[in-house]
Amino acid sequence: MPADFQRLRVLLLNDNLRGVGSFYRCWHLAQELVRLGHEVCLVTVSRTRRILPRSERSDSLKLIESPNLLDLVYGLGPGYGIVGLPYRMLAVARDRFDIVHAFESRLNVLLPAVLSRALNGCPLVVDWADWWGFTRDGSGLQERRPWPVPYLETALEEFIHRKADWVTTISTGLRDRALALGIPADRVRLIPSGAAAEAIRPLDIISCRRELDIPPATYLIGYVGSQVGDLEILSPALRVLRKSHPQVKLGIIGPPPSDVRAPGFRDAVIPFGPVQFPQLPLYLGACDSFVLPLRDTVFNRTRWPNKFGDYLAAGRPILCSDVGDVAGIVQAEGCGVVWSSLSDLVQGVESLVEDKPAADSMGRASRRVAEGRLSWRGITLEFLKLYHDAAS
Repeated sequence: MPADFQRLRVLLLNDNLRGVGSFYRCWHLAQELVRLGHEVCLVTVSRTRRILPRSERSDSLKLIESPNLLDLVYGLGPGYGIVGLPYRMLAVARDRFDIVHAFESRLNVLLPAVLSRALNGCPLVVDWADWWGFTRDGSGLQERRPWPVPYLETALEEFIHRKADWVTTISTGLRDRALALGIPADRVRLIPSGAAAEAIRPLDIISCRRELDIPPATYLIGYVGSQVGDLEILSPALRVLRKSHPQVKLGIIGPPPSDVRAPGFRDAVIPFGPVQFPQLPLYLGACDSFVLPLRDTVFNRTRWPNKFGDYLAAGRPILCSDVGDVAGIVQAEGCGVVWSSLSDLVQGVESLVEDKPAADSMGRASRRVAEGRLSWRGITLEFLKLYHDAAS
């Protein structure tokens, strides 16, 4: 632990199911805080427990999984479990913390966060990682759900960020939105997500393919995630590419799109399906490059996809849409190709297929970013400095 940082007890409140979405932002932060000598309680939502909670402890990290009964309500989405909400409030009321860090604005985060601050008198830091409510183009994460959900989501995310002592944002777009709400600039800190460089390392591509039964001659473009709308914009490029490069395939690590078995698309895709995080390095290691397709929407311009850090850590070139902050990282660090049209993407893949030394150089640049600029150790030190500023 840096000598000028006192030991802190930190409460991290996450709205997601364990292993989903911003859970990983919390999880990697929690692990690094503990390595730096701090005590952390991370509260998330259980995947399996409906009524009773589950908790585990390792060193100075306590992980609580609140029960998930009615947490995944169609009309509302996650974060409103009728059992999880009161349990969380009771759980945080029992302990005293130096910092409360609330990740997102759902009720299962907002209510215990406000309660803990009121009981402990400690600073409340609120993280903003996604645009949930109304946008100019209708792309907000909850905007297309039935009335009154979009109004509720907009009200919640604006209320909790205004209520916070400090706000952390994952992107410049969300920082700008925080400032537009009238939150003082000296209380807003942009801190992106990092790369899990310890958990994910570059692996030998031949060994990985042998284990997954993928032909060595395949040129495999990896995609991680479940954003089907973004993924579907790749279909035309794949069809064009395979006319001159039939060895090119798309490996989808996550739920496949509905047209994955359609004629002309079926042979171009390897649908791996959902993969648990401990097995992810094997699947990433089987890929020649990765693709990050993002439609140009308000929601995507203000995101920082978790998969970006995984791609960097795996040490392969990244084919990134020219949307949002991550495109700037790819361009500035020379760790891939930034594209804004179908022809750009096709040319980018062709350049990687035909110039292996250049592709290898981009892969090494990806790994350098993962170990340096976007290492979770460095990102955590940024959070830690904010915590001490807030507590002083």
